[in-house]
Amino acid sequence: MRKKAWGIKGGLLALCAGLMLSGCGGGASSEKAAEAPSTPSVENAYKEKYDPPVTITTAWGINPIAKFKNGESIENSVATKWAKEKFGIDIKSLWSVTDTNGAFVTKMRLAMSSGQEMPEIVTVGDDLLAQDLIDSGMYQEAGPLFDKYASDTWKKAMELDPNIWNPYTREGKRMGIPILDYAYNNDYLLWIRQDWLDKLNLQAPKTIDELEKVMDAFKNQNPDGLSPDKVIPLSLGFKTSMNTWMGDPSWIFGAYGTLPQQWNLNADGKLEYGSVNPAMKQGLAKLNEWHTKGYIPAEAALWDENKTSEPAVAGTAGIIPGPYWMSGWPLQDTVKNVPSAVWKPIAIPTGPDGKAMRHGTKFSNGVILIKKDMKHPEAFFTYQNYLFDNYADPKPGSPYDYGLFEGYDYKLDDKGQPIPGEKIDGGYVNVTLYLLVHDGARIPDAQMKALMNLADGKEPVTKLEKDVALNYGKETPAAAKILLSQEEISKKNMFTGPTTDTMKSRLDYLNKMENQVFNEIIYGKSSVDAFDAFVSSWNSGGGEKMTQEVNAWYDTVK
Repeated sequence: MRKKAWGIKGGLLALCAGLMLSGCGGGASSEKAAEAPSTPSVENAYKEKYDPPVTITTAWGINPIAKFKNGESIENSVATKWAKEKFGIDIKSLWSVTDTNGAFVTKMRLAMSSGQEMPEIVTVGDDLLAQDLIDSGMYQEAGPLFDKYASDTWKKAMELDPNIWNPYTREGKRMGIPILDYAYNNDYLLWIRQDWLDKLNLQAPKTIDELEKVMDAFKNQNPDGLSPDKVIPLSLGFKTSMNTWMGDPSWIFGAYGTLPQQWNLNADGKLEYGSVNPAMKQGLAKLNEWHTKGYIPAEAALWDENKTSEPAVAGTAGIIPGPYWMSGWPLQDTVKNVPSAVWKPIAIPTGPDGKAMRHGTKFSNGVILIKKDMKHPEAFFTYQNYLFDNYADPKPGSPYDYGLFEGYDYKLDDKGQPIPGEKIDGGYVNVTLYLLVHDGARIPDAQMKALMNLADGKEPVTKLEKDVALNYGKETPAAAKILLSQEEISKKNMFTGPTTDTMKSRLDYLNKMENQVFNEIIYGKSSVDAFDAFVSSWNSGGGEKMTQEVNAWYDTVK
């Protein structure tokens, strides 16, 4: 139900996440904010640049893929120097930690419980930590500050999803500012080896039945001459979740009418936990059958998302579920191992009754919290407004058409044209990982609009269009178009409220029970009828109470 929002994703978009960097420009929104009702005192007036500089304290969970050069660090980088020179904002680091194995969450909890100084601005991707920080009382209501200081561009971006504030709202108060992400960023389709289909004279499968025939042919008549035991027809993994971003199996259950590990709307207009819907039984039986036939990895229960990409890149997998941008990473590396490999995107296959469902991704991937005693909260909006107004989706001809910091995320040759990242002195670095808010600033629908333009044959003109054309893999626009052709099957988690009391006390237990029972069914250690006993135990073990709490919340927002 909850996911570590950006630890994984930052790694996914190593090619792309830092490339949405754009323009310099105006201050109209800043002036508007300064003229807003209830203008603050002179000391706290909104400015485009502060002189003398003001300080913002923060704490960093450094993405493991972050690279530094020129003797820099997260505390003293090209981005912190830019903030001081551009805005008169001195970003002071209280501490930093490389965020592997939940290190940021652990250190933040320790700081909170031991009475250490807490950061004035902190971006959090872990849902439970965010809720606990809000409940600690140390962070202030952020909604009024957003209303007063946020630029029109940022506000319009936030309005694209009316439920965006729900997870961080307490008794009508918006306690944290959602970190916006691109729409459909982790919605998935299937990527298939088109060269294998062609050699076998097969068409892309449109149904689960057709998919089984293709998987059998990939395994037992492999066109590259691989022996059956070397082929993984469908690369899946569910070590961390049945509902994830790559190697995801949840669409298999969607073919029968449910999506696991999220809250779905049932026929009665109530929210229901998808993993206890009766349709799960058919999906589990199907996965058991596919495991027995060797269509999915023998160790799928031990494979996380990244592991599922390894056979795809090695050239021994025929199909992998994943996002529309996967042709840029990691699938572009397959040709290094199999030069003839061709990956193509296809739609999610339908089940016996024509059903198809995939999990939809929300438009946010974390939250920004603002400390109660922060002297200059308006300075944070100076910083972030600039990014939204000039960086998120700039018009052609922006001064930052190629990147944010020359010599880091881009470099131009003598003719003013960008050179490949690997030829930049010291190498390309993803500078968005240096910014106060991870990913910088994203307008949810901006990237998909750029992709649709390219899919329709338009030459890339804007910064986003150039970025996706150059860096996201040649099949990305076509994949995005296929994804949107099935827009109606994308189902977001309908529960977006704060963690309930029963979730805090029972969710870990219920999740462990669910994973154990599902794995035993898939691996044939228990019959599929064990699902019925699981549902009964889930309800009596806290699930029924949790469902009541979820629907009580839903009644307040639907």
